[in-house]
Amino acid sequence: MIVMLGLLLAAPLSEIVHSVRIEHPTGPAHAEYRMRVDVRHQQLGVAAPGSHAATLRCRWRADLVVDRQARHATGTLRRALRQDGVAAGSRPGWCTASRAVIAKDVARATTDMRGAVAALAGRDAELLRAELDQIGTGTR
Repeated sequence: MIVMLGLLLAAPLSEIVHSVRIEHPTGPAHAEYRMRVDVRHQQLGVAAPGSHAATLRCRWRADLVVDRQARHATGTLRRALRQDGVAAGSRPGWCTASRAVIAKDVARATTDMRGAVAALAGRDAELLRAELDQIGTGTR
């Protein structure tokens, strides 16, 4: 039996903000990147009655999401960037009963995300320039 329980924001993580200035012929853009971690829980196994052994397990996976907000003279450009699978694990039992412990597991596994946020921001620079080009030519 497999049931997806959706996404959960892992609260214990400290906020990382990365800021850059992108030069462009239409004027500079000031981009701010804020990280968040989405955690997916997947319930595996079955609860067994009586003297039978239960096989319940909660498998989880954490994805890094970086929300970009770039301020430019023509307006604000927003985008969400994603890096899947920055951490993963599993716990015995029900996912609903293990959420707090899983949140701590995620926090331990994602302690040094500053470099990952900067790398995503670096890869976004060309995309942001392309978006600014479209604004400059009016082809948005």
